Amino acid sequence: MAEQHRVIYEVEEVRGSCPVYKVGDKVVIDSRHPVEVLNLEKTDALCMRIIDNMWSQKVWQAGGNATVEHLTGISGECRIGCSMPGKPYTPCGFIIFKIRREKL
Repeated sequence: MAEQHRVIYEVEEVRGSCPVYKVGDKVVIDSRHPVEVLNLEKTDALCMRIIDNMWSQKVWQAGGNATVEHLTGISGECRIGCSMPGKPYTPCGFIIFKIRREKL
């Protein structure tokens, strides 16, 4: 069986305003072989727009350590952003999520 992980998306920065997230909020996804599930107990909120950018979750969930180390580069961390660009294009701000994973 493949190594199983918990992937944590933590709000690191809010540029502008967001009706859903504040700094420190988390979205948590757990491996439950053969699927991945949203951990409702540990997730603060889930905006449908962030799902657009969670393609990386599959790599972080099932990827080998070498793959994750390559993606995190020098800093050892990886980030994704919300698809809302903020003003003047949308009324909401831009959210930056820091991604990390833990072994289950």
